[in-house]
Amino acid sequence: MNPSQPRLLRVEAVADLPVLWATFRRLDLPAALDRHFPAPPHWKGPLTPGEVLAVWLLFLVSRGDHCLNRVQPWVAQHQAVLAALVGKPVLPTDAHDDRLADWLTRISHGDTFAALERDLNRHTVRVYQLPTDLVRLDATTANSYADVLSEQGLLQFGHSKDDPDRPQFKIAAAVLDPLGLPLATAVVPGNTTDDPLYVPAIQAVRQALGVGGRTYVGDCKMAALATRAFVASGGDFYLCPLSENQLSRGQRRALLQAVWNGTQALQPVWRPGPEGQPDELVAEGFAVDVALTATVGAQEVRWTERRWLVRSRAYAQAQEAALERRLAKAEAALRDLPTRKQGKKQLFHAELVRAAEAIVAREGVTGLLHYTAQVRTATRPVRAYRGRPTRQETEVYFAVEVCRDEVRIEEKKREMGWQVYGTNAVALALPPVVWAYRGQYRIEDDWSRLKGRSLGLTPVYLQDEERIQGLVYLLSLALRVLTLVEWVARERLRQEGAKLQGVYAGQPGRQTDRPSAELLLEVLKTISISVVEVNGQIHALLSPLTEVQKRLLELWDLPPDLYENVALGFLEPP
Repeated sequence: MNPSQPRLLRVEAVADLPVLWATFRRLDLPAALDRHFPAPPHWKGPLTPGEVLAVWLLFLVSRGDHCLNRVQPWVAQHQAVLAALVGKPVLPTDAHDDRLADWLTRISHGDTFAALERDLNRHTVRVYQLPTDLVRLDATTANSYADVLSEQGLLQFGHSKDDPDRPQFKIAAAVLDPLGLPLATAVVPGNTTDDPLYVPAIQAVRQALGVGGRTYVGDCKMAALATRAFVASGGDFYLCPLSENQLSRGQRRALLQAVWNGTQALQPVWRPGPEGQPDELVAEGFAVDVALTATVGAQEVRWTERRWLVRSRAYAQAQEAALERRLAKAEAALRDLPTRKQGKKQLFHAELVRAAEAIVAREGVTGLLHYTAQVRTATRPVRAYRGRPTRQETEVYFAVEVCRDEVRIEEKKREMGWQVYGTNAVALALPPVVWAYRGQYRIEDDWSRLKGRSLGLTPVYLQDEERIQGLVYLLSLALRVLTLVEWVARERLRQEGAKLQGVYAGQPGRQTDRPSAELLLEVLKTISISVVEVNGQIHALLSPLTEVQKRLLELWDLPPDLYENVALGFLEPP
């Protein structure tokens, strides 16, 4: 073999790891982990605990996989890249699944992780200059394949939108708007109600960002009087829809009667239309002020709550369409009741009435349809047959007559689309109230990332409840990184008034000014480093970066030679 002929020794995928590690360093994440989780006695290896956890986080964010037994093979495949990033030798045994499992147990103990979150929150807000005036609160559930251990354990059966046949635990979080950055995370038993989760989340945010002047937005479960009083007592503001527990249906109708009588004017909320097109009316409403009093601790708190009664046009149209579908379905079912079919018992008057009542109740249209079961007769001729003369036979049968009560239906429709928002920020006009609550989908995006393909929390295969809790905490850090990667790129595009092109597979001309973190990181997956030997010397060759990849480094404000420095690290012993 010609000694001058290049010999390929190995190829390592670099992908998004340098970008993620640069984000870790900007967050001071490895150092913060070391401060709050110092090395235990008899700790072995060149890496500190913070560096081990940071390498694990690289795997979680890059691969979206929380299975512990897959981390060690991944480290073995990326040893040189990880060593170049960390600046130390990274051994596969550093990521042994037993070692990682022990760290999950340690992360779940005490209030250490909450202290880490406070530390990271202050640092992140300062470094990225994030706005802190609006925080969103919510809770979600996650199912597990483990068994319920005790009535006081983390895994319990409870109301679930996912799989009610499997035990679950509940995750409560406070996130910073508009980027959805996790500020506080709590893991509680799966049968816990949502109401008592809001005050601890608000307390955690206040410990990190301070008290006063901040708006907390949540769903109707945040509307408990004790929660609203707690927010108001600290000089902060709340915004949440009020359920019928806070404002009954009769009270709502009494307030809306002035609108239906034409004596109450409504304020409009407009959405700007496309260029050259008129603005779109999305909602309209009015406000009433109510004086409230409650006790927080031993202190009596008094404040004024402004209740906005708002009718969303899209919500009203959707509800009206659903009502019409139920009415049509009920009418068809009522008229079909007397129809004789094979294997169907013939119903008589009393039975028809009971069956009709069940149908209108099932479809939720009681009082909107009038129906009567009437006896009908029909006479038909029968021709002579085998000595029987021609005759007339009379057949008795039932029919259900149905008619719509249009007056009641219109009364029902005029109540649709209305929502009541409660807030102590009386200076807020209607449009900011509507748009602030409509942005609640941002925390739902976080849940989708946490439980979906991005981070892959569910299904949970861990059996130990402490390790499950520690895993959720660790994944919340990964969610924090994804959120920042996405927000920095979007914010830079917004400031430039530009759009990004070439990030959609198979659609090179498609543009976007709001790319997702997953979409951006996927663009980097093709970057690799080849280690070759030429004339006895080792060289690390970086695959050329595309124009889109270079543009991403610019959007993230990362050095253009970021990947070249990693390639140089291949040749330098850590």
